[in-house]
Amino acid sequence: MIPLFSHPVGLAIDRVLVRLFDRSLMGHMYHRAGGMPLRPHLLLRTIHWKTGRIRTVVLPYQESRGPGGEERILVVGSHGGRSTDAVWSLNLRAHPEVWFRAGRRWRFGRAWIAQGAERDAVWKQITAEGAYLFYEKPAHPRIIPAVVIEPLRGADRPSEDFAE
Repeated sequence: MIPLFSHPVGLAIDRVLVRLFDRSLMGHMYHRAGGMPLRPHLLLRTIHWKTGRIRTVVLPYQESRGPGGEERILVVGSHGGRSTDAVWSLNLRAHPEVWFRAGRRWRFGRAWIAQGAERDAVWKQITAEGAYLFYEKPAHPRIIPAVVIEPLRGADRPSEDFAE
């Protein structure tokens, strides 16, 4: 079933399911196939690195607190263990401003790919129950991106938090 829903039509259906029910069919299938705990899913909107168009993907996420206690969202750019990065991770390298919907509310944030000691800490937190570790071997020599999204509030936030 996973290859069937990995098709663009299947991914579009998954985005609609997350918008309507906060549930990802793809996430459920990966959960069942890998035996890992089911994580909540978010909608992530990035600006395409080349065309400038808005692109939306569904990703499992984990809530976290930063060193100063600030709210953060952690996601992984595993791309199913492929040897190349997912397009959405390329997008946020070029344009770190993102919109995300975790739960029922769209928010604006800034995202970055953790490096060095920060990546080690984030990766340890994300893989604590064993998730994503099985992607490291097929992805080698690529280092799987550990992405941190920090919601922006106040003056840093644009006047409109929703991207069409």
